[in-house]
Amino acid sequence: MPPRPEILIVDDVEAVRVSLAAAVTAAGYGATCVASGQEALDALRAKQFAVAVTDIWMAGIDGLKLIKMIRESNRTLPILAMTGGGPRLTIETAGSLAEVWGAERVFVKPFDEDQLIQTIDAIVARSSALRVRTR
Repeated sequence: MPPRPEILIVDDVEAVRVSLAAAVTAAGYGATCVASGQEALDALRAKQFAVAVTDIWMAGIDGLKLIKMIRESNRTLPILAMTGGGPRLTIETAGSLAEVWGAERVFVKPFDEDQLIQTIDAIVARSSALRVRTR
């Protein structure tokens, strides 16, 4: 049996991390949760992930900067962003910037976790199909 695809969850709010981890593990994925952009970069150096899911508004390295930093070293990791708004930009502007810098999709909080799982399922299926075709 192949290992479960691992999902990286990045959010500075513990309740969000716990909720998303429960949803992805219930869907059959592994979950690695971190509370900051720096912790996400450390996790990405230590392990391979099928998908990264990041909040946009966090202290320190925020989600927008994290997306840009990931894209500098990893052009292929699928990234999903989440936002509930923040102090500097509107939700629409933050979402647009996240997509421009490399997020495949932006979820506006609160969102239906089933939609997130469906998106992850589609990404993992697409990635699996690509691996099969390139063999």
